[in-house]
Amino acid sequence: MATVKDLPHILTLEKRNGKPTNEDLRVLFKIDNPNEKCKFFVAEEKGRIVGYSRLHLYRWNNSAYIVTVLVDAKKRRKGVGTSLLKLMEDFARKNKARVLMFDTSTDNAPAIQLYFKNGFKICGYNDKIYRNGKTAIYLAKELR
Repeated sequence: MATVKDLPHILTLEKRNGKPTNEDLRVLFKIDNPNEKCKFFVAEEKGRIVGYSRLHLYRWNNSAYIVTVLVDAKKRRKGVGTSLLKLMEDFARKNKARVLMFDTSTDNAPAIQLYFKNGFKICGYNDKIYRNGKTAIYLAKELR
């Protein structure tokens, strides 16, 4: 699991891969809410962060929602994304989540392939969520 000390490396990873966030991630490390948990996970290689992910657990419906999975462009298709998914799935199970969910745009074939490969299934769509007008598909994996 990542700590706030990993944040500068996470931000560098985002910038290096053209995915700068418009959120204050530091605040998310400090969330202390009994109804929602936010956890970050990192994948390292030789002491360097090559991928990270972010998961939110929701108590109200015992679900877990993957917000981010980012793997360094040079390390993709080498199992890093799958490792991050496994860490999040294990964490969600330990925290009694009944389902693990994610959304992505319909044109993000690499993400869709990763999720299908790891047992996720399409469970819905939203054509209003993204500012650029793309349609989001929702994927879910039952954990029980």
